[in-house]
Amino acid sequence: MLHGIVSDVRFAARMLVKHRGFTATALVTLTLCIGANTAIFSLLYALVLKPLPFREPGRIVEVYNSFPKVGLNKLPSNVVQYLDFKEHTDAFAQLALWQLWECTLGEEAGPVRFTGALATAEMFDVLGLRPLRGSFFTLENCRLGADRVLVLTQSFWESHFQADPGVLGRTVRIDGEPYTVVGIAPRVFEAFDARVKFVRPLSWAPDRVSQQARYGVTPNLYGRMKPAVTTAQALAQVAALERRFYEEAPPPVRAFLDRSGHEIGVATVQAQLVDPVKSTLFMLQGGVLFVLLIGCVDVANLLLARSNARQTELAVRVALGAGRGVIARQLFIESLVLTLSGAVLGLGVAWGAIRVINRFTSQLLPHALPFTLDGRVLGLTLLVSLGLALFIGLLPVMHVLRSNLLVLLQGQSRGASTGRGMRFMSGVLVATQVAFALMLLAGAGLMIRSFARALAVDPGLDPRQVVVARIAFPGAYFRDDRIVRFEERLLAGLQEIPGVTAASIASATPFQTGLPINAFTLRDYTLAAGAPQPGAYHLGASPAYLEALHIPLLEGRWFNASDTDKSRQVLVVDQDFARRYFQGRSAVGQHLTFGAPPQKAEDWPEIVGVVGTVRHLGVEEHSGNPFLYHPLTQFRAGAISVVVRTPRPAGDVVALLREKLRTLDPALPLFQVGSLESVIDASFDRRRAVMLLLGSFAAIALLLAAVGLYGVLAYDVSQRTREIGIRGAIGATRSQVIGLVLRQGLSRAGLGLACGLAGALGLSRFLTSLLFEVKPSDPVAYVAVSFLMLGVALVASYLPARRAARIDPIVALRVE
Repeated sequence: MLHGIVSDVRFAARMLVKHRGFTATALVTLTLCIGANTAIFSLLYALVLKPLPFREPGRIVEVYNSFPKVGLNKLPSNVVQYLDFKEHTDAFAQLALWQLWECTLGEEAGPVRFTGALATAEMFDVLGLRPLRGSFFTLENCRLGADRVLVLTQSFWESHFQADPGVLGRTVRIDGEPYTVVGIAPRVFEAFDARVKFVRPLSWAPDRVSQQARYGVTPNLYGRMKPAVTTAQALAQVAALERRFYEEAPPPVRAFLDRSGHEIGVATVQAQLVDPVKSTLFMLQGGVLFVLLIGCVDVANLLLARSNARQTELAVRVALGAGRGVIARQLFIESLVLTLSGAVLGLGVAWGAIRVINRFTSQLLPHALPFTLDGRVLGLTLLVSLGLALFIGLLPVMHVLRSNLLVLLQGQSRGASTGRGMRFMSGVLVATQVAFALMLLAGAGLMIRSFARALAVDPGLDPRQVVVARIAFPGAYFRDDRIVRFEERLLAGLQEIPGVTAASIASATPFQTGLPINAFTLRDYTLAAGAPQPGAYHLGASPAYLEALHIPLLEGRWFNASDTDKSRQVLVVDQDFARRYFQGRSAVGQHLTFGAPPQKAEDWPEIVGVVGTVRHLGVEEHSGNPFLYHPLTQFRAGAISVVVRTPRPAGDVVALLREKLRTLDPALPLFQVGSLESVIDASFDRRRAVMLLLGSFAAIALLLAAVGLYGVLAYDVSQRTREIGIRGAIGATRSQVIGLVLRQGLSRAGLGLACGLAGALGLSRFLTSLLFEVKPSDPVAYVAVSFLMLGVALVASYLPARRAARIDPIVALRVE
């Protein structure tokens, strides 16, 4: 048997080399299908299925707040809850706070912006880590005055300090303050958040421990559950504490919690990290599996046609004594050699695709480490390849075993018409390909429609000829009026740049920087019973902000130089805010405040204007909360955005901005620079990436379906040469012959089209969360992809039909 298998492998290799056209078509199909599946499954496994590389990762959980009535389903925790849960629960072995920290490392000789983290000392125990070098900081460091220590990540230690062991004990300056390096965290720590380069102790002032700050939602709260404790048990304990606080809280706090629908949540960290992309990745994996199925059907159809053409050869082998088992083994080995060759080439395609996908994941999922081909994925690829070999080899083997091969040696013509069983089986396979291809096309069509709808949304501003940048301030700027003087000098300097028509500064960059959201209270406004708690995003801006971004002023006025921190607080709301809360009356002159209402009427901030609605957080922001603006001088931020309108190229303006900043303070970093158009375009990256991937899969599926339909019809025409010759001899016209083949092809495509539409309508509901202003049953998308599929089927059917029409009846009959 072993000798026979080796001989069959050699024979299969010779046959594949001999029939280069067939081999090339099958290999390209298998390479694309296996490579795409391997790449996407590697991404899915790395981000969703693979456990986090920490000790007992299933016991690491996040405790978070949820305010579903105001569209905020997941917000961080705070110091008050951390201390409360730490003292009064026994479900957790450790609880720790964690917060990202954007900071500047270095002195005047080129400051660099990095992402660090603030954490309490228990965070390392929550993750189950031990220091690579030195030591981790302790709870003693988590208090003001003792928190000037750092723990570096291993990658940052190697890249920034060249893995120098002498870095321990060294002092580095971050945001202008000295910190002492006490330890190096192992590389596995970076799997928690790849953005973090170093960690410092999280400390807090006494006023952050008041019960009024219980829902300040600033740092994240993570915990390691004790053995045998479930997330449901942990949730029950923290929910009981929240309930006790609710019952003891004053009426205004209870009213706020009722209106916002506050809930406490506990979920594994693994689930929380992958939740934003989980549905997308499973959808992509499902799409690429359809491509694999179509490719398998395509290759199986090719092998089926090829085995039918080799019936004379196989019949001779049977007549010479070869058993049907030997014939079946040889055909299986041929499909195995073909599939494994495609798998090897597919791994090369997957390796290249992973490098491209990693560029997307670094932008869309910055917390995730780059992924590679995992050993488990390679093993699965091998198993899938063996399964594919069995699948694509099964149909030809069944066909051969069911055929009476010896009849072929008794004078049956090689050019006779193909048997009905063979034609029926090929037709079913083609219809299956068309159905799967249409399902993918429908999904891609819905995503393209969603992308077009998102692009069509008015951002509320004019991004053309606008350059933006960010500047971060060290803590020393907030200890006196230094920041005020700097902003005045900066605005004056921006106006000096040649070509600048308007310049402003703000607390955030539209479409790029997140905004804080706070609950507010309207004076002389009574909320209806059961109405959700009002909340709004807010942004600080200087007087020229509207002019720089061409935001329309609809009513009242914008800020001016007299609106300072020493004057009465004023606010400007957007059009959505005015429509929601002041329907039928003017918003100008109304009053609102964040936090507790002031005792004196003159202390209420006043609304002085209404502006057009701007999609600051992206066109797909769906919390439903409106925006309002305040003078930048009245509420300080740790970093500001520069907004400059100029017709000059963005690169030239950025260079001038850097030069101007160096003259003002060379220790300040300029980052996130570029044109506002590029910023807005980047906000669509995730939707664009999903659309392109799904569209690529659909294009491959469409091509494979077309090739499959063309191949089956072309083969059928070659096998029906004598029949077509007879039809021509008795008077059939060329148009009648073309119609015969076209009806055959389009009938198969039509059957697949009907099945594909039904399947697409059933599966489209899984795309609901990924669609934007498009229904899963959108008729435009389905009609468009149906016509596309029919057009491709028509072309694929016409080519063999034209070939059939050119058959000369006399020549065909003489050949036979």
